[in-house]
Amino acid sequence: MKRLFIVTLISLLSISAISQSKFTVPSPTDLQKYQMTSVELNGSYLIQISYAKFLGKSIEEVAMYVGDQYIATWNKQGGLDRFVQRILYMMVSLVPNGSVEITDQTDNELTYKVTGFYSDLKEGGSILNVTYEEYMKFWEIAFSRLADNMGAKYSQVDSDQGLVVTVTRKAEK
Repeated sequence: MKRLFIVTLISLLSISAISQSKFTVPSPTDLQKYQMTSVELNGSYLIQISYAKFLGKSIEEVAMYVGDQYIATWNKQGGLDRFVQRILYMMVSLVPNGSVEITDQTDNELTYKVTGFYSDLKEGGSILNVTYEEYMKFWEIAFSRLADNMGAKYSQVDSDQGLVVTVTRKAEK
């Protein structure tokens, strides 16, 4: 009887140990969540560009399409001020390991510098068949299209110091 009890107990313990979940829900810190979300967001844009290229579309075509989608969802009445705030917020969200710094501003113009903008892509050559240069071109076209709709002009220059962006209020007609 003792042997049966021990075998039964060992069996139950073995079954109990085997049935332990091998997966658990992670508990990332807020910083880890932010970094992962940024990776996923950048990745989703790369997937859009890569898929468009697969379909034979140009970077310009996919960027104009994305810019038009932004136009449909951004409140034009906010003008330059709203555009600048949203773009700054997006840039901060896209560069968790970099920085966004306003370098100059007036009532009609803002210049800011972004460092660390998808440095993995810049250093790695390409991801999902999209180069860093194509990604920068995509953003310049999409944001320029959106800026135009919001009454602004958007320009960007990529340098060793970072991505330098200037947003200027268009003169009213």
